[in-house]
Formats: sequence, structure tokens, C-alpha cells
Amino acid sequence: MIPATGELAYRVAKDRYTLRSGPLSSLVNRHVGRLPPDVNESRGRFDTLGRTVYFGDSPECCFAEVLQGFRMSREMQAADAQAAGQDVDQYLHDITADALSNDIDPPWAVSGDWQASRSLLHIRMPLEGWWVQIDHPDTLNALNDALAADLRTLGVGLLTSSIATSENRPATTLIAQHVRELTLEDGSLPLGISFRSKTEYGRCLAWWNRREDDDLLPADEGPSFDGRSDNVFTPAFQKICSDWGLPILQVRSAW
Repeated sequence: MIPATGELAYRVAKDRYTLRSGPLSSLVNRHVGRLPPDVNESRGRFDTLGRTVYFGDSPECCFAEVLQGFRMSREMQAADAQAAGQDVDQYLHDITADALSNDIDPPWAVSGDWQASRSLLHIRMPLEGWWVQIDHPDTLNALNDALAADLRTLGVGLLTSSIATSENRPATTLIAQHVRELTLEDGSLPLGISFRSKTEYGRCLAWWNRREDDDLLPADEGPSFDGRSDNVFTPAFQKICSDWGLPILQVRSAW
């Protein structure tokens, strides 16, 4: 368990959602565990029934989380180059040059429109309460005992940190829902889950917005907007793009 300390955390979010619904806005999730066959997978790692909001402990961590799709596109191109026996750097350079000459964005470039539609929000975390540290032996041991039968139906014989923080959404959402429903020794409910970013740029928090799920107004002790939001074009954003070889494009003219 990790005590809440009122620390500053960060979130990268689309302006159209936060301007309309507030800096803690999120979509409502309606499924945990295995999805119905007609529902596409779009859940976050520790989504539960209701609203889950994700934060990073640093701007770098936030950008590393949200830019992974661009990085994946780049690595797919690199894999194609290797399969064709070509030099990766030259292959990527040629694709970039060809795209720009045809006035289109390279598939792994971060477009100006993407940047212009999002902000980096500064969020003050709660001063009281507890975060469940998912990557801790006590947590994993307790979850193994409590969820052994349910996890086995999902093909998980033994819960380890690699599973608990994996892309296996049926397993991770089942775990998150179980943790959300716990009552802690002091009688409080867990704020959410603390987990290490798989990018290794920091730690993340998955916070469950219980009050909005219950149609209640926000409480003073919950996460709150710290009064500052930045355009995403920050040193942290530029660092992650540089680390991952992602071109940063300007906003395209409408003319």
C-alpha cells in the first residue's frame, strides 16, 4: 500500500473532452474480465466498471504512455526494413521523404493536429487515502489467493507482476475490479492502483472516480486541477519523441 500525500501528477488529455466535462473526465467502462464477442477491446489496463482516470508521476511518463501508438508504427516499419534486408535508418528516411514530398504525414510522426488538440494537465492528488501498489509481493500474494479460480478461466495459472501489468485486459480489469471492491483495514476504500509504466519512464496511477459513478459532486479530498495546463509541446514531449525517433510536425495550414 502507498499512502496518498497530495503529490502533483500529470495527465495528457484531449481538450474537447476536458473543456466540456472537466480535467478528470473519462469514458464509462461497462465490462471487466472477458468481453462479449461483439465488443472491441478499448479498455485501459486497470479499468473497472465506471470511470477510471490515469495519471503519470512526471510529464515524461505521461508522454511515454500516450505516444506508444506512434512508436509502434515506427517499429513496424523498422521490422519491415529488416525483413527486406535494408538499412533501417535509410528505409525510415526514404519513407519520411516520400511522405513529405506527397504532402502526407509519415505514419509515426506526431502531427500538429494531434498536438494542438491536447494539453498536459497538472493534477493535485488526494492528501488522504491509499493506493494499492500492484507490483508488490503482498499484493500479488493476496490476489493469487482471492482470484485463483477466476484467473484460471482466463488461462492464468499463476499471477505474477508480468501478468498483473500486462496487455491481458480480461485479467487486468478483473484484478482491478476486485481491488476496487475491497474495504481496507482502516475502513476506507482504495483510491486506485499504483503501477510502474512499462516504458520505464516513471510510475502511473489509475484512479477510480467513485463519486461521479454514483452521480455525486466532486469531493474536496479528491484529485483536483492544480490550475495549470500546458500545450503538449514541452521539453518532456520533445524528449520522448527524440528518444523514440518520432518526427514532430507543425499544424497544417487549412489553405
